Amino acid sequence: MSAYRYDPLLWPTLGSAAFIGGIALYLWRRRATTKGARPLALVALLLALWCLGGAAEVAATDIATQRAWFLVRDTLTLPSVVLAFWFALEYAGLERALTRPVVAVLASVTAAHVGLDLLGGGALTWSSVWWNGGQVQGTRTPLGLVFAGAVVLMFVLSTAVLLLLFVRSPAHRTPVALILVGQTAIRVLYPIGVFNIVYVPNIVSGVVGFDCVAVMYVVALFRFRLFDLVPVARETILARMPDALLVIDAVGRIADANEAALRLLGRDRHRVVGLPAAATLAAAPDLARCVAQGEASGEASYQAEGGPRTCQVSSTPLTDWQGRPMGRLVLLHDITALRRIEAQLVDQERALAAAAERGRLARELHDGLAQDLWLAKLKVTRLAAQPELGPEARALTEEVTAAVDAGMAEAREAVATMRAPGAADGSLRELLARSLEYFEDRFGLSVEFDCCADLPALPSRAEAETLRIVGEALTNVRRHADATVVRVRGSIDDGRLVLEVRDNGRGFDPGAAGDGRFGLAGMRERAAQMGAELEIESAPQQGTRVRLRVPVAVAPAAAAPAAEAGTA
Repeated sequence: MSAYRYDPLLWPTLGSAAFIGGIALYLWRRRATTKGARPLALVALLLALWCLGGAAEVAATDIATQRAWFLVRDTLTLPSVVLAFWFALEYAGLERALTRPVVAVLASVTAAHVGLDLLGGGALTWSSVWWNGGQVQGTRTPLGLVFAGAVVLMFVLSTAVLLLLFVRSPAHRTPVALILVGQTAIRVLYPIGVFNIVYVPNIVSGVVGFDCVAVMYVVALFRFRLFDLVPVARETILARMPDALLVIDAVGRIADANEAALRLLGRDRHRVVGLPAAATLAAAPDLARCVAQGEASGEASYQAEGGPRTCQVSSTPLTDWQGRPMGRLVLLHDITALRRIEAQLVDQERALAAAAERGRLARELHDGLAQDLWLAKLKVTRLAAQPELGPEARALTEEVTAAVDAGMAEAREAVATMRAPGAADGSLRELLARSLEYFEDRFGLSVEFDCCADLPALPSRAEAETLRIVGEALTNVRRHADATVVRVRGSIDDGRLVLEVRDNGRGFDPGAAGDGRFGLAGMRERAAQMGAELEIESAPQQGTRVRLRVPVAVAPAAAAPAAEAGTA
């Protein structure tokens, strides 16, 4: 007589086995490229085998065969939940928790359970097994309850890991919720059946629970793309992107914000999410206006801890699947550095244009005025050589010759000043050293240069104006001071470049000089144009000291119109 018979319950159990087995095959094919697919495929395989064992148990005609398949099903339970725990850890990115000691303990407990059930015939895990309503039911021994408790513990740990992923990762919430809902029947019915609180038909409840799990996994896999890397990649990009990102709901509240946005606002997440955007951005009115208006693109400035900042504000509407507005996605791209570079480029272009203009004027002086003065001197010299000139005429020609020589010297000095080296010719310290060397060689004055080696770089226009102020100070020393020694010092003090020109000449009274000294007035104008401070200290017979304080972070375009007027 055959040990098996036909039973209508075979069809749902075999159908569940085929359905879950197909899911196992699909997951196994993705094991090499998808994190978590390997343990989940093994779980599905064990569940399919459990269903096959249930079908064999239902079809069995004698208690011994039914008891054997009953033990097979029980043997598959602990490995399944251990693999499910592995899947939960790997899917949540916590696989580092599976250390060698943890894996060794789980493997040992699982191997012991399998060995006692299959090799030992279940004598140490089941105190009694009997026939109840067409299927086998049993009572566990204390050791069997320990293994059942291990199954419940694995359920609890897996649930805790998935709940943690649900809280920490919005991109995973829907598939994780589906998994938890699908496993509810198994997680509730198993403990009830283990401790015989209520009689639960083992095979029927198991198949129904596994089908619920399988359906939820199918929905998560194919509708919400459980193993799709795109949501994970999107979440990682949004979390780590340098641009600030705000999600504004339909009523103007901040629904979410990435880490860059939290840094920009200077607040914790709980003090941002859920609050009105207008109140959260109240300290930055320009930024709040751009965010509130919801324009596709705009530019806003605000005051941050490190100073003024400028950002490009981009707003994208968010709609649901029916096209109804849900809110806005606001991207704040910091363009402070870009605007600073643009201003520096404009400043550099203006400096180059000014240098080209000075070069043109220098050529005109050299080719025009200087040549005319040289021609005038030549003619006066020929006139002075005439023998018929009287004493008064000869004295007059000598005065004219001296005046022409002075004019030619002034013209040469003006040409040399206009053709002074620019920023592209070296560092500021090198340019100062060259200018002082030229001054010393040309006019025979002793110049002492004391300058720190790490003078900061200045914007092109500020550097050019600084060199001209120092040059004008040296020119004043040569013309008016009657000095023998000039000392030039350069240093850094409180974020400012400090240049000092000091001589041992006869000095003057700055108060009495008034505005009549065009050179001093020009120096003050140049200093004001670049936001610098100019101090002139002098007294009769006490020498003169000119001190220039230039901010290291000069706003190059702050006074561009005035600078151009001064250059002209």
